[in-house]
Amino acid sequence: MKLNIEDVKKEFLAAVKDLKLKNTKQRVQILETFFENEGHSNVDEIYHLVKKKNPKIGYATVHRTLSLLNKLGIIEATKIGNQKIIYEHKYAHNHHDHLVCTKCGKIIEVECKELEALQNQLAKKNNFKILDHKLIIYGLCKKCR
Repeated sequence: MKLNIEDVKKEFLAAVKDLKLKNTKQRVQILETFFENEGHSNVDEIYHLVKKKNPKIGYATVHRTLSLLNKLGIIEATKIGNQKIIYEHKYAHNHHDHLVCTKCGKIIEVECKELEALQNQLAKKNNFKILDHKLIIYGLCKKCR
């Protein structure tokens, strides 16, 4: 499914209304800025990008909005090793796992149908219902070996 920012905004604004929160210009700017950039970003990186558009934006506003987007399932937060929490697109993106280089910090997204099938098989064998999962494999990328 291709990302349509207007669809993301509609879903976000409806969720904000359902939670009886205020629909603010800053929240929408943060959402738009986040979805203009693919990949993995931490709060600091998003804050600096939003600040270019709105110099009055506060760090706490960016942090709270990213946490809200994560809570709503629009983006996903992941703590990788000792690094800060990174955020990535979840809306209109397939599930994937991560390979993380422990030397340079490079993050590689990988999709593997066989691995997903094996996880489902293990869950079924153990009468376990998977609600969510994250697989992060640490090692060295080609450049750092």
